[in-house]
Amino acid sequence: MSNYSLVATLGSGSLLAFFLFFIFYKVLHLSGKMAALATAACMLLVYVPLSVTHWVGIDVFAIHFAFFMMIPYGLGIITGVHAERRELEGETMQKGLHWIPALIIVFFILIAVVDSFIISSATGGLNKSLSSLLLPKAASDEVSQNISSQFTGAVSNDLQDEEKKFDKYVAKLNKQRQRGWKITGGWDKTPLVNKAEIFRLSAKDKSGHAITGAKVTTEFRRSSAMKYDRQYLLEETGEGIYSASISLPLPGCWKMKVLIKKGEDEHEIKGETEIATLKDGKLVRPECIEGEPDVD
Repeated sequence: MSNYSLVATLGSGSLLAFFLFFIFYKVLHLSGKMAALATAACMLLVYVPLSVTHWVGIDVFAIHFAFFMMIPYGLGIITGVHAERRELEGETMQKGLHWIPALIIVFFILIAVVDSFIISSATGGLNKSLSSLLLPKAASDEVSQNISSQFTGAVSNDLQDEEKKFDKYVAKLNKQRQRGWKITGGWDKTPLVNKAEIFRLSAKDKSGHAITGAKVTTEFRRSSAMKYDRQYLLEETGEGIYSASISLPLPGCWKMKVLIKKGEDEHEIKGETEIATLKDGKLVRPECIEGEPDVD
């Protein structure tokens, strides 16, 4: 099911629920309540195994389940009331569906379409035409080509919701401040997209002595899509000097984390860095919204 459009699966499933209900109600001549029960049972027997074997998330499952159950339930109520009116009014009852139930059906169909669009846009991103219409224009044309509206589902540093992890994080941060390591450096040259540049760091302890024999890793994260994340191991090229040749695939702002391990000590710093691009032979370097471009 993850290979298909949410609008298509929800729409086709809803039409199938309508179709099944009227088969039970009109063809098999079941009562409205029994037709609703039979339709709901059939939808569950089909949808639940498919959702388990093609799981795409609880939000997608919930909206399908809600509408597949709501449609037979609503039709059962409408046909039940219709049958009661027919018994009371007899042949004098006007044929056709009352405008209020019809309006309710249209309302829920609109909700299904809107919710499907919202979930599809959040998980898969807006298409290019809608992105250009709804999203603000980027600082340059080159950067705008790489704008992504996709929601990755990850919230970085959201430790307040988990008290134990947050307390552990604060304790680690205080210990790091007391240790007093000084990490400086950054790019030797302005980094360009898809071009390897040297990323160099200098590590010193509180007394100013070089930190040698440490394991230094740097991680670059793209907020719009985790598939572009990169991690590099920096080699010690001098006394307390660590470097690596790094190439990143997209221009713009990248989240950056540097981790230095020496024995049982761990020192972590976070920041942002900008990856530039060339346009008509000129350097285009979009600025990050927050933070400094390099480690200092």
